Amino acid sequence: MGKKMVLYVTVLIAILCGTSSTPSFGLTIGTLNLEYFTVDGRKAYSEHDCAHLAGLILGSGVDLLALQEIEGDSSLAYLVEKNLPSWRFAGHQTSGKQNLYFLWNENKVEITSPVEVLFEEESINWSGEILPLFKRHPIRGAFREISSGGRFSMVNVHLQSLGIAGSKDKLAAVAMNNGIRQAQVIKLNHIAENSEIATFILGDFNSVEVIGATFPILPMPEGFSYDDLQCTIDHIGYVKVVPDGTWSIREVETSIPERTSGGREHPDHDMVILSMPNLFR
Repeated sequence: MGKKMVLYVTVLIAILCGTSSTPSFGLTIGTLNLEYFTVDGRKAYSEHDCAHLAGLILGSGVDLLALQEIEGDSSLAYLVEKNLPSWRFAGHQTSGKQNLYFLWNENKVEITSPVEVLFEEESINWSGEILPLFKRHPIRGAFREISSGGRFSMVNVHLQSLGIAGSKDKLAAVAMNNGIRQAQVIKLNHIAENSEIATFILGDFNSVEVIGATFPILPMPEGFSYDDLQCTIDHIGYVKVVPDGTWSIREVETSIPERTSGGREHPDHDMVILSMPNLFR
């Protein structure tokens, strides 16, 4: 069977499985850094790339995704209109190319208030220089699981980078990245401490260990979320909810064959998926 036929069959099965009439009171959430998702320009995702990505999303069983590194509304609109007709999205479009969004199945989840951009005015004094605390501001969404009416919130994050390319003083660059990331985690602690309902803090933390976090973070038992360094830097934390024995967290391989070359996968992150079958029972 050809590649296109396999993809279309996979998507069709996922759609049919997702339209079951049996009520489900659980929730499956996830996070995915798409390594600059755009449908325009030299690095644009092709129509086939978008179809492949949609098939992976549907096949994962996820109801709601936190996405990082999105070009903007127009690119996600193309993905949804062409491949995910029962899905919706909302986020924070800026002039940059690493925007944060939520993407959800409207048959399973609804958003209950506009997405909130966090910490826009926060800054940090680093070695006498005043810098924005977040280059990529976290966003918070309030949601309701439709079958049960259960309410919860998600905070989507993309913390300070690991990168030191172009830095003359590599050690100083590492120290700055680590210091700013630590300050960002402190701000996320404040969000966790003030949450009144089940809240999931998830995304690209750009660190294997989220040092200083006062909220629990679920360990992934196997696999890696970041293939380049064979480690997991994409995490899901939680507060105001108690895990039970049915919760499971896993990696879903998200590389797109036509965008992978030279031994480097693209996107370079995989989906991290958390299934909670009894969350709202």
